[in-house]
Amino acid sequence: MNKSEITDQIEWDANDLGNLSLFVPLFGMEVPFVLFTQYGTTPELTDKMMATINDVLALEPGNLSRVKELLWEECNFSFQVADYGVEMEPGETSLQAHFREFGISNPDNAYEKSSIKEIHISGEFEERYAQIKVDTGANNYISIIVKNGRIIDFDDDGTHLGWFDRDEQHAHKKRQKVIG
Repeated sequence: MNKSEITDQIEWDANDLGNLSLFVPLFGMEVPFVLFTQYGTTPELTDKMMATINDVLALEPGNLSRVKELLWEECNFSFQVADYGVEMEPGETSLQAHFREFGISNPDNAYEKSSIKEIHISGEFEERYAQIKVDTGANNYISIIVKNGRIIDFDDDGTHLGWFDRDEQHAHKKRQKVIG
């Protein structure tokens, strides 16, 4: 899409957030986008924001398997570090019990049980970042990070994107450290 097509769709709110919805081919559905301007600037669609939106819209279908893998990893991590109060059946591990209770047995299930909520675009970092906000099958709200048109990792909602400037696997390494 071109800049004027996007600009015509944006509704700027009282907090200077730009809101619009666009069809995202990767997910085969329309997804709300939220544009974050730099503090103290006039709300506008910058060239960098436009490029980042196009990064998301251009994600190839093969990237869906990467999204599924990340959502599967999120479930595995969450079920290992949090107690959801799931009772184990005889011969079952806690992890197995959680997967059974949540009806998740593979990356496809993890994706099917998740819900894409919105996509955040921010122009404040040197690189082009988008955060795909997802309510996961493990009942967590996360951000799948898109950097310069590539899906690189996921982290908690509210993650600091600057960490991914230094290390694209920053959050993954933190998760691995937690589970040992």
